[in-house]
Amino acid sequence: MKGLILALFATLVASSQINWDPDFSSSKTYEYSYDGLLLSGLPEKGLARAGLKVQCKVQISGVAQKMYLLKIIDPEIKEYNGNWPKDPFSPAEKLTQALASQLQRPIKFEYYNGRVGNIYAAEDIAETVINIQRGILNLLQVNIKKTQNVYELQEAGIGGVCQTSYVIQEEQKGNRIIVTKSKDLNNCEDRVKKDIGMAYMEHCAYCQQRGRNLRGAAAYTYIMKPSDTGALITEANAQEIHQYTPFNERNGAAQMEARQKLILVNVKNNPVRAVDIQLERRGNLQYEFASEVLQTPIQLFRAKNPETEIVETLHHLVQNNQKEVHADAPAKFLQLTQLLRTASHPNFEAIWKQFENRRDYRRWILDAIPAAGNAHALRFFKEKIQENVLTTAEAAQALVTLMHLTKADHDTMPLAAALVNSHHVQQSPILRKIAFLGYGTLVYKYCSARENCPENFLQPLHDFAADAASKAHEEEIVLALKALGNAGQPASIKRIQKFLPGFSSSASHFPVKVQADAVMALRNIAKKEPKRVQEIAVQLFMDKDLHHEVRIMACIVLFEAKPPVALVAAISDALLKETSLQLASFAYSHMKSLSRSSVPDYQPVAASVNVAIKLLSPKLDRLSYRYSKAICIDTFKTEWMTGVAANTFIINSPNNVIPAAVMAKVRGYLAGAATDLVEVGVRAEGLQEVLMKQHIPVNSMPSASKMERIIKALSGFKALPSSRPLMSAYVKLFGQEISFADLNKNAIEHAMQLATGPLDRHDTLRRVVQQLQDGAVAQWSKPVLAAEMRRIVPTCVGLPMEISLYASAVANAAINVHTQISPSPSGDFRLAQLLNANIQAQAEVTPSVSVHTIALMGINTHLVQAGMEIYARGRTVIPLRFTAKIDMKERNFKFEALPSQQEDELVSVSARAFAVSRHVQDLSEKKTPVIPDSAKVSIWKQQFTSEEQTFSPRLHGMSRLSAEMQSVEVPYAVDHSPNPSRSSTAQHACYKATEFGFQVCLEGKSQSAAFIRNSPLYTIVGDHKAKIALKPVHTEEPIEKLQIEIQAGEKAASKIIKLITLKEIKEKETHKGSEAAVQKLMEILKTDESAPKNLTQRSSSSSSSPSSSSSQSNSSSSSSSSSQQNDKRKQNLNVKSRRRYSRSSSSSSSSSSSSSSSSSSSSSSSSSSSQSSMRRRKNKADELSPDDQKDQNSRNRRRNKSSSSSSSSSSSSSSSSSSSSSSESSNASRQKKKRQPGTKQAWSVSSSVSSSQSSSESSQEQIRDPEIYEVKFKSAHVHQHTNNRQRSSSSESSSSSSSSSSSEASSFATATKKPRFLGDAVPPVLAVILRAVRSDGRQQGYQVALYHDSTAHKPRLQMMVADMKEKSKWQICMDAVKLSDQKATAMLKWGQECQDYRMSFKATTGQLSAHPAVQIKAQWWKIPRRAKAIGKMIANYVPAAAYFLGFSERTQRNPSREMTVIFAATSTRTIDAVVKMPKLTVFTRAISSPIALPFGQNLIPGSTQSGWSMVNNIPYMLAEAAAGHCTLNRSKINTFNNVEFDAKLPDSCEVILAQDCTENLQYAVLYRKMDSLKRKMLRVVVANKNVQLSYSGESVNIQLNGQNVPSLPYSDRGVSVRREGNGVIIEASEHGLREVYFDKNQIKIQVASLKKGETCGLCGKGDGETRREYTMPSGRLTTCPSAFTQSWTITEETCDQDCKLKKEFVKLDKEITINDKNAKCYATEPVLRCKPGCTPTETTTVQVPFHCIPTDSTVSLVEEDLSKKNDDIKELVNAHLSCSCTRQCS
Repeated sequence: MKGLILALFATLVASSQINWDPDFSSSKTYEYSYDGLLLSGLPEKGLARAGLKVQCKVQISGVAQKMYLLKIIDPEIKEYNGNWPKDPFSPAEKLTQALASQLQRPIKFEYYNGRVGNIYAAEDIAETVINIQRGILNLLQVNIKKTQNVYELQEAGIGGVCQTSYVIQEEQKGNRIIVTKSKDLNNCEDRVKKDIGMAYMEHCAYCQQRGRNLRGAAAYTYIMKPSDTGALITEANAQEIHQYTPFNERNGAAQMEARQKLILVNVKNNPVRAVDIQLERRGNLQYEFASEVLQTPIQLFRAKNPETEIVETLHHLVQNNQKEVHADAPAKFLQLTQLLRTASHPNFEAIWKQFENRRDYRRWILDAIPAAGNAHALRFFKEKIQENVLTTAEAAQALVTLMHLTKADHDTMPLAAALVNSHHVQQSPILRKIAFLGYGTLVYKYCSARENCPENFLQPLHDFAADAASKAHEEEIVLALKALGNAGQPASIKRIQKFLPGFSSSASHFPVKVQADAVMALRNIAKKEPKRVQEIAVQLFMDKDLHHEVRIMACIVLFEAKPPVALVAAISDALLKETSLQLASFAYSHMKSLSRSSVPDYQPVAASVNVAIKLLSPKLDRLSYRYSKAICIDTFKTEWMTGVAANTFIINSPNNVIPAAVMAKVRGYLAGAATDLVEVGVRAEGLQEVLMKQHIPVNSMPSASKMERIIKALSGFKALPSSRPLMSAYVKLFGQEISFADLNKNAIEHAMQLATGPLDRHDTLRRVVQQLQDGAVAQWSKPVLAAEMRRIVPTCVGLPMEISLYASAVANAAINVHTQISPSPSGDFRLAQLLNANIQAQAEVTPSVSVHTIALMGINTHLVQAGMEIYARGRTVIPLRFTAKIDMKERNFKFEALPSQQEDELVSVSARAFAVSRHVQDLSEKKTPVIPDSAKVSIWKQQFTSEEQTFSPRLHGMSRLSAEMQSVEVPYAVDHSPNPSRSSTAQHACYKATEFGFQVCLEGKSQSAAFIRNSPLYTIVGDHKAKIALKPVHTEEPIEKLQIEIQAGEKAASKIIKLITLKEIKEKETHKGSEAAVQKLMEILKTDESAPKNLTQRSSSSSSSPSSSSSQSNSSSSSSSSSQQNDKRKQNLNVKSRRRYSRSSSSSSSSSSSSSSSSSSSSSSSSSSSQSSMRRRKNKADELSPDDQKDQNSRNRRRNKSSSSSSSSSSSSSSSSSSSSSSESSNASRQKKKRQPGTKQAWSVSSSVSSSQSSSESSQEQIRDPEIYEVKFKSAHVHQHTNNRQRSSSSESSSSSSSSSSSEASSFATATKKPRFLGDAVPPVLAVILRAVRSDGRQQGYQVALYHDSTAHKPRLQMMVADMKEKSKWQICMDAVKLSDQKATAMLKWGQECQDYRMSFKATTGQLSAHPAVQIKAQWWKIPRRAKAIGKMIANYVPAAAYFLGFSERTQRNPSREMTVIFAATSTRTIDAVVKMPKLTVFTRAISSPIALPFGQNLIPGSTQSGWSMVNNIPYMLAEAAAGHCTLNRSKINTFNNVEFDAKLPDSCEVILAQDCTENLQYAVLYRKMDSLKRKMLRVVVANKNVQLSYSGESVNIQLNGQNVPSLPYSDRGVSVRREGNGVIIEASEHGLREVYFDKNQIKIQVASLKKGETCGLCGKGDGETRREYTMPSGRLTTCPSAFTQSWTITEETCDQDCKLKKEFVKLDKEITINDKNAKCYATEPVLRCKPGCTPTETTTVQVPFHCIPTDSTVSLVEEDLSKKNDDIKELVNAHLSCSCTRQCS
């Protein structure tokens, strides 16, 4: 027993001493067989794949301690391109021969404890070969831990240092261990990858959380046995998967699969002899990028002589793109780009010298070299610009492309810096601007992948910014800031802060535009350092002393930096206290838009602001569009992993006419990344100055002495800054500003001179006009490399996997124009004279565009390429050949073109997915469609076979696989493929225009892999084709040409070819007997429907109806056939109505006779019969017109009422009338209470319901305020047929009949005394002829005639469209009439003689719940089926659109063929809207209006509030609504911002009511109240004129510059004075003062809209900032109206003048304690006090700010110092308003 125990113990000790670290013996040679496989494509079987296989033997032998030799023996490379897994691999013998020599050369590597160290190889071995050998060595990388069997670590490998998990299993029987390791290739500390062309793409981490686009994982299995030196790897297997999709990975992805197998086959005791050659260190196990970086994955070629091949490609591009773009031009351009990248600088020079003087070749070269994007291209353009061989346009165009496509590296950055500083670039403003912006872009691309950007690359931009700041040159500063913004590096923050107010003392002196640009320069920096940018932006946002535009820009930057929750809370708290409503409105609207954001990267911000807006909405939610707004709309589809966000920022100026700035940005999301696609910004802050610019001499401007005296009287006045540029704009692509421009006065004047000056003064314009007359032939081509995005990652095999997207486009235009101008232009000819010239032009223009887009996933090296490729092509060619004759004097325009002679493809699009493979030894590529053509047999054509029958063929299918496939791909050896035919679709549709001899056809065919998985990626993969073609149509006679002729004016009638008689309308007017018969018939029907009180009356009425109907029918039998048809239809309608009524009557009669003692039973029967008749009528509802339905509903209601009356009568004959009335009211109340929208309601009456209950229910119903959609619209239109309606039986039936079809049919006839067809009375004002000229001379086409009768009492407009064929009666008739100032109607009919289809439109003004409103109603009768289908499709989207726009909705049954839209103006800035559709009603309240509506105080003087005459006054209304209004009524002032306060005006002193507060002082309005003399004086100083109005008693005295004005009106140099009513009006609109009205009781001041925000005085600024209304001249803000009034009071120096007050800085008459110290305080704002020698007779209290100093302080404060001191406290003090003075007054 003891022996057994000792044996077991010895065995355990021996096993514990086994070393499981992999190692090789230095005295042996280990021979392995190696298989490496790469396949790319979709993972499903039966689809095509492409790949590569490497097979060889590997010998490993020790050469020194920890140093081993690896040698590859008998390598063989095979290609795969076919349907997986059926097709076999094919040997690539040429490729094997080319690589065998290098693959078989041995290399050395360090190896210790399972870790591969440095690798040594010969210097001439290609890096691609070394990487393949690294793939083999990667299988030997194993980290064994002796103490753990399951563990994780970051392990180095060929793909980098990645997270690796180990599981070790020991097999006792086999004396071996099995090691399994797995790698997460998305969790790496140091991932080996290369991104090209993706510098502008921002990584979207939140997008990747929803699904990764690129995911990789690897699994390794090792079998090891113990050996003398350690563990020996006997077998190693690896499988690595890389999957990629641009969409969500849950919906499937394409994949690259890599497999490796290493099996020990022999161990030799003799080591391999070491090589004698010198081996260089070639790195370690980590993959090294080689030539695949330079090799585009879509083309493979051997460039033996690049220059020759470039010339050949140029020849092809030039020769095949003359008239229209060649279909393969984009592919050839990509080839040219790749060839240029392999060329050297001498090759560039040689090609340029060869084609420098050939314009067609020159353009292609200058477009292709920038696309090469390397150092040679940059050097080439630098030299050519310095040599001045390029025009400015050529150089500018090339620089823009070059700077964005050049690869930023250590070679190109110094060249770019030298190009920016070159002399020729510095001398050209355009090139200088582009160069600096482009250099900033290069810095951004270079530093985007680096944490720290080298200072030497940023130094040129920093030096330029410092130099611009020292010179204070605004244009240079703006350029420097934009260049720094493009660079977007945190190292530039300190330079940018020098231009930010609050961070630099000198920054406040810069214009607002410079400050705003400095803030916007932080946007790209926020992508790297969001926290630092947030700190700066929030300081600017909180600084209330800054201009609101600068603070708004800071708000934009702040939210783009994605602030955290705490910062959002601080912003919300600041907005609650914010005094600038422009900023508050913008910030709130921005936060509100972000709260609804669905894009992933803004989800945290959306959650933060969602809480904030709930706190802010009560105060800021209703701010109108006069304040700045941010509008953000976005969408993101998780399934597609794509989205788009559109942001528009509107920064309003106080005048509210032209916004100060508008910015619009579109941001895109794709494949887990985001980028700003395009951004456009426009600033128009200086445009208002142009609009207000005076055309008067400078010496007549306002007198400086008068205006400056007023200004000096104000303490500490600060003039508002003015803007220099009129307008500026910029454009950004991918977040990089590529260009900006300013529009100034000189540019506008130059354009005006160009348009109005003679030709001999403008050489360029003269040459263009002369060339057009002589015949201009031009050809223009523009190739563009639109996209080049690549990501390269290594695989375990050692070959790289690349995912790339390429897009190139070539646009071409061939132009041939010949023009004749009569009279011929002479030397003094001006462009304006073309308005009276006769122009004839023959033009042939062929614009065309071809676009190629290639997406690829696979292997890409300079030796071999294999992968899945999706190749999409698009081509558009639009040939235009026409002759134009334009006679501007006669207003005749004629265009002619030849008909379609052959099929022309206008648009063609195709996309196809292939498995592609190619290698350098055989450049012919192999392509296999991913969806195999052999699998197109429909599934329903296949026979059903049982499992037993299919089992044997499956085995045979497995045996058919090649031997090499069976060993590796057995799990995939199932020989049946999915059927793609179910995803095949084909469409063909043609839209014929037979009259013009052509048709447009759309053809499409698609076959995709969606049958496998219905997802976006699988839908794209396949074969898709579509085209739009223009084809000729066979006609009876050949068409010679097509013509379009437009004639306006008096000669329009001469162009009318086909006369329109409107026969059907005239017949309706002449045959009055038919209308009378119909009217009589309707009266009979009404008589039948009025319920009789006894059975005898019902029977007689029923029996008399046929005779009446028959007599009416006979009386009308002598009319025309159309009338007879109408009568027959009416007669049939009468018979149907009579039958329904007779059944209803009999049912009611029997019910009544059988239960005479029970009224309830009778009522129930009557109700039942009524319901059945209503159901029968409902079945015919769709056959009636909208108005007929109204009549039918009206008759139904009357029938129900009569039935209830009959029931009540049978139960109580003594009080039948009262009972009937009570029953009706009770029933109506009950039905009103129970009725719900969209539900059918049966009418029933119960006589047992008391009137008291009815009244109670009615009163309860009246308590609830009706919703807006329930309020009835009240029309302001007075109908002209009031007497007819009064003769009707009831108001309900009359209102229904007023809109019935009969009145509608006569509405146009009664609208005017003119005939129904205006062409019988007035000539057409416009004629348009569209015709095809046939060889037989017959007319074919369409004729459009427009008639307008403006002289009639009710103006009319008619448009008639007719088919010009002789026998055709197809027409379109549109007739519109203005019935009154409150109503207009239009009727649209079309079809045969305008009778097939009909629609009507009515627009009416009126009131909706006491608010002015307009109602637009559309009705339709019969419309085409296609229009119905489109309407139904649109209706499906209405609820979602209503919800998105903030509308509420109600499911409500409205008229089935009617749509009504009502807009009601609830205020001058808000609108309520109601839209009623047949089955739905949507409504909303308080829609903000961008402009003030012309109601209330904005109403035009002397005009009514309603009526269509307002349309003529729209320009005046807009100016009036936007103008600033201020009113002084006694002592009440209503400011420009509509703030009212009680102004306690001082006696006899002038106060400034309104004044221009810009640097260019243009006007001032001053008011003086003299209570002692009972006088009021108003003084207006404008345009060197001093107009003084004084009111004493009942008369107004007018003085001009001290002289009485003898008579009115008076006008001189833009200033006019006139009387109106009891007052006087002064107008000076040219100077910004629109109107000043003065009478006994009030003063009204209106300033021009462009001056709002630039005024000051008691009327305020008019900038909408109501929270800052009481701003004093010093800039301080007060809350005391009295202090505000006194601050704008002008005092006078001596007592000899009227004002006896002075402004005095008072001392607080009490001591206070501040910080536990006694202090004395002095006012920092002056207070009105009586002059010495005067005593106050009237006082008031004002709140004054005080500055306090210690009591024992000896500091002397003067008044000038006090106004600049800080405010410590605010106290109330007495101020004087009126004084009584003695002679001692001084």
